[in-house]
Amino acid sequence: MPRKLFLIAVTTLPLLAACGGTPPPPAAPRALPVRVAAVETRDLEDRLALTGTLRPRRQVAVVAEVAARLMSVARDEGARVAEGEVIARLDDTDYRLSHDRARAVQAVAEANQAHAVAEKERADNLLKTGGITDKDHLAAQVGLQVAAASLLQAKAEVAIAASQLARCEIKAPFAGRVARRHADPGAMLASGTPAFTLVDDAVLEFRSEVPSADYGKLKVGATVSVRVDAMPDYEAVGRLARIAPLIDDRNRTFEAIVEVQNGERLVGGLFARALVKVGAVSGALVVPPAALVRDGAQPDRALVFVVEGGKAVRREVTLGVEAAAATQVTHGLAAGERVILDPPASLSNGSPVEARTAAEAEAAAASPRG
Repeated sequence: MPRKLFLIAVTTLPLLAACGGTPPPPAAPRALPVRVAAVETRDLEDRLALTGTLRPRRQVAVVAEVAARLMSVARDEGARVAEGEVIARLDDTDYRLSHDRARAVQAVAEANQAHAVAEKERADNLLKTGGITDKDHLAAQVGLQVAAASLLQAKAEVAIAASQLARCEIKAPFAGRVARRHADPGAMLASGTPAFTLVDDAVLEFRSEVPSADYGKLKVGATVSVRVDAMPDYEAVGRLARIAPLIDDRNRTFEAIVEVQNGERLVGGLFARALVKVGAVSGALVVPPAALVRDGAQPDRALVFVVEGGKAVRREVTLGVEAAAATQVTHGLAAGERVILDPPASLSNGSPVEARTAAEAEAAAASPRG
């Protein structure tokens, strides 16, 4: 009997271990596939990115300087004009008659002056022989002075009438292009009414508001590369012409003005982007911008995830010069380390990862298995 009990106890041990014994170890967490890039060392250009609008160097409203009817237009929108070229004509009938009347008045004044001169000479001769009194001689002298003043007044009236007559021709104040015509032939224009908008777009000005923190980086004369969103295949080269010596109190910015030579393709009002080379860093430690997790409150700092022993390790780094495809890291990384690109939101410090380079990730995606 005791022997049978012992056998039962021995046979039940495996069952007890299976039902209520030590549990199996938990399964290891699955590694998250991530794209990585190596921290590199390269020479890096320090460029400042600007955005702004292209404006003509000069833009004026050409107005009718006298009140008259618009008779004809010699140059329309888009036409190039030379300085002083006639671009429109006003009805000059009244002003031509006024000019003719002023010239007639001048002719009368010239005749009166000639008569006054003769009378003065006659009075001088009579005064010598005693044939005239001092009073009559003085009257002849005053008459000559009045005639001379009348002639000066008449000449001034002729000049005014000639100026008014000349203003019936609307002329370009400088060489440029007609941007807009504001009136049609036959319209009655008051003095000062805009007739055309004329622009000097041989040189365009790119104006940009720049943060005050970058004031010390920009230098007058620096070469600027300008691109326009409307023409992605076109690039213009400009020169930093002026820097406003005043910081705006409201938004803490200053204005930078770049002069761009126009090759007939650009027009005023286009939105543009510019890059200004402000320096260079030799042997900079760089990472792709996609590796950075940034906080707008600290523009010179960021977080990166470095792959160490198959795990993602979070680090805080200090940033330096920023370019389009690379950002300098001045503290927190070493050359050759691998950083995770576009780290997913679920990634945390110590998470297991399966690191792949960009080329490996593309090859895996292209394979039949995905």
